[in-house]
Amino acid sequence: MKKIYSLIILCALFGACEEIVLETDISDQAVSLIAPYDGAQFASTGITFTWNPIENGTQYQIQIARPDFNNPLQIITDTTIDTTSFTTQLNIGQYEWRVRAVNSAYATPFTTRSFTIVSNEDFQSNSVALLSPANNIITNTAAQSLSWSSVIGATAYHLQIVDNTSTVIFEQDVIPTSYNYTFPEGNYQWKIRATNGSQNTLYSARSLLVDTTAPNTPVLTTPANLSSSSDSEVTFQWTRTPVSGSSEKDSLYIYSNQNLTNLVYKNLQGSPYTTSTLNNGTYYWFVKSFDEAGNTSQQSTVFSFTLN
Repeated sequence: MKKIYSLIILCALFGACEEIVLETDISDQAVSLIAPYDGAQFASTGITFTWNPIENGTQYQIQIARPDFNNPLQIITDTTIDTTSFTTQLNIGQYEWRVRAVNSAYATPFTTRSFTIVSNEDFQSNSVALLSPANNIITNTAAQSLSWSSVIGATAYHLQIVDNTSTVIFEQDVIPTSYNYTFPEGNYQWKIRATNGSQNTLYSARSLLVDTTAPNTPVLTTPANLSSSSDSEVTFQWTRTPVSGSSEKDSLYIYSNQNLTNLVYKNLQGSPYTTSTLNNGTYYWFVKSFDEAGNTSQQSTVFSFTLN
């Protein structure tokens, strides 16, 4: 495959700098569409479009026109996404849809298919497109606004909250397409189905982990506070009792002054951590812990040690 060098030149009055980005040419490839097949007919208004990925394509542009792209009355959808599926609601009528892959320098040609929505009699075959929060989020925000796209012909929606034992802990019939819910800590799935009064769609579901508890404060062990050593190799050790929930990590901070303004080292580290890069002198260190949900522990006690 051909490659391009995309040159970005930033010029000043007496000088210039440049950055070269190597990108793969995908313009001779084509996106292989999976569903719906060309000429498909639907008796429901919820359509999910799927296609195969393109190597070195970073995003996909999907367009939907009514009735077609040669003589469009309306471009219903024109959006760029980083997944290989797209779900939307469409009124009864004839449509064409097309997809192309793109990266920062190139795009494939569009691949096009047609389909027709003849009725909404098969309401139960619709699917509810969930909007937010994103699937599998890990968050320390317990209060969430759950939202989804409307389904044509729906008179109401049924919401369920399910815990990690598959127990329904909350359910509610709602008419609008959003609902505010405050989750307890833990792993949950929220599920939505639409109804037209006589038929129900299948549930659409997303998962989330709510973790509002900060990690425990690390306890420093070595180098001991106010210790001294002539060994150029220093091993830092600490302990911390883990808290159930999202994954936790520790960050080690080393300063060369008591006011903790001259930072010598900072990085995520597990205990123990050994280094031989410190020069002779007095150092001050502490550890803080973070979890994937965004919670932060209290800073540990500050220890000092001297290398001589």
